[in-house]
Amino acid sequence: MVEYKYLLSLNTHRSLCVARINGMIALENSDSKSGTQSSGFNMTAFVENGQNTMELLMGSMDENSDIFSPDNWCEATLTKASPYGDKNKVISHIKLTVDDKGNVTTQESQSQLPNGKAGLDYAAMSKIEAEEGLFAAQKTFTLSGLPDWMWTTAQPVSEKNDMAAIKNFYLEISNTLHRRDLNQLWKMSKPAWAEWAITENSQPEIFFNSFGFKEKLENRNYVVRAPDWHKYRLISYKQGRLFRLEFGVWGGSPIRMDNKKEDKYFEYNPYLSIINGKVMIVR
Repeated sequence: MVEYKYLLSLNTHRSLCVARINGMIALENSDSKSGTQSSGFNMTAFVENGQNTMELLMGSMDENSDIFSPDNWCEATLTKASPYGDKNKVISHIKLTVDDKGNVTTQESQSQLPNGKAGLDYAAMSKIEAEEGLFAAQKTFTLSGLPDWMWTTAQPVSEKNDMAAIKNFYLEISNTLHRRDLNQLWKMSKPAWAEWAITENSQPEIFFNSFGFKEKLENRNYVVRAPDWHKYRLISYKQGRLFRLEFGVWGGSPIRMDNKKEDKYFEYNPYLSIINGKVMIVR
């Protein structure tokens, strides 16, 4: 059980918006046809004692244009939720709006918050190739009183030394799905569900079941696709203590089951850490 929860909300209006916590995509609205929606997520298991970051990116809904209009905006807010009936405290807040000249501004972002820096780490058009046309802004904030999650003490990953073990671990997960061995998948991932459940005062089994593994494995139309390794890159977070293999902007996974009969697919891309020399699922 955790005393406080750290809840992220994303509110958007006629814009492509992405919110990241500690570099990891937490909420986004790429599936929204209008670019207008509200969503939320409990980020407690993805933050640690000490410094953390929240980043908000905004882009045009028109794939052929990077021009913004005054009715575009994105807003991300991280709040500290109390179980004692106290008013939730804003930990970090970024709002991106557009002025009459089509320039993105951060003027409505709350500053001088108790756990964060007064200003933004940066606020400009992203220079990352995959984020061309997106405006990005980031804030740093400091937390305390959190559990020492297992990933926080993990060994930093090394692409040079650890890739063989990482690929073998992905293959182990894929082979487990191929055998439709739900119990083995539960054993491999249980430590992650156990910590995640702490953040919701819940049970690990509830989180495991919510991912729909049982339904997918019982449906024989779902077939495991062999990983095409050259497509994937090792992406690390929090100084290499968290990592996974990813493809594309949205972090596509090497662990994939295709259902060609129903024109569906299922991906599982957990966050990994190296703990006591062993690759393991931590989120």
